[in-house]
Amino acid sequence: MDGNISEALHFPNTLTNRSMSQVVADVGPLFVINLTALFGNTLLCIAFFKNNHLRSVTNIFVLTLAISDIIMSLASMPLSEGSLIAGEWIFGDVLCHFQGFLAHFLAFLSLQMMALTAVNRYFRVIKPDLYKKIFTPRYTTLMIISASLMSVGILASITFGQHGNLFVFHPGKTICVNSYRSMLRTQIYTIFSCVAFVFLPALVIIWCYAKVFTAIRRHFRRLASRKMSSTSINSLNTAEIVVTRTVFIIVVAFFICWIPCIVIDLMDIMRDDWFDRRVYLAYTYFAYTSSAINPVIYGIMNRSFREEYMKLLRCR
Repeated sequence: MDGNISEALHFPNTLTNRSMSQVVADVGPLFVINLTALFGNTLLCIAFFKNNHLRSVTNIFVLTLAISDIIMSLASMPLSEGSLIAGEWIFGDVLCHFQGFLAHFLAFLSLQMMALTAVNRYFRVIKPDLYKKIFTPRYTTLMIISASLMSVGILASITFGQHGNLFVFHPGKTICVNSYRSMLRTQIYTIFSCVAFVFLPALVIIWCYAKVFTAIRRHFRRLASRKMSSTSINSLNTAEIVVTRTVFIIVVAFFICWIPCIVIDLMDIMRDDWFDRRVYLAYTYFAYTSSAINPVIYGIMNRSFREEYMKLLRCR
């Protein structure tokens, strides 16, 4: 979600001169994504608070993701939809700064939550004794607050720390993006944000899940050979394995959504011309879809959430 000032101010406004069918084709998928994100994540939050069995420490991270996705669906997506319909940004500079900062913050925060969830799964499976001491509801809440404040602080220092940094509307992406006074600053910001907010959390996630799934495979081999010993992992059960696989699939789906966006951002800072507008529109669809996938995956893979969804939908 980055750009330089020349990009932002001189990007051709390809939203003009579209037929009504083109406008509908552009905004239709975004409406579906928006409604899915809002409805699904709201359902997940209600299920969490209504069912005591769903109020696990791991699900506190899931709840945080759901709340951030609800905020994205209420505060950011409608502004992009309005811009797609109007063919330009009609909401003023203040809302542009608001949308740009909020979208960056929520995207970065989601990655921090997924990294913390991976660490949570690592301790739950590999070090269950320490897990009970570290991942209490109180400490988990402090972790979430700390990650939020860190994301806000770093993003604010990068965005507003230098005079002249702005958020301006990108007609291709239909979102407000960072703009800088030179391509060099844009390149530095893009690379730094990718390293700090994407690559480092990704390394934590990969390392934790590699250890976890290695332990799970070892556990099943011991079960199969009926040679369970006192050194085997005593914290693994069917429910924990299902939870671990579910949150891992959520992480994979999240990265599937965001990898194309990261590639486009990195290629943008190395190119002298622009991608076709459909590439940038796909960027926006992928980015916003990441806010709609969590409740769908939980509804498919987690029996407890699925049953609670059905109760709520049947008004029981």
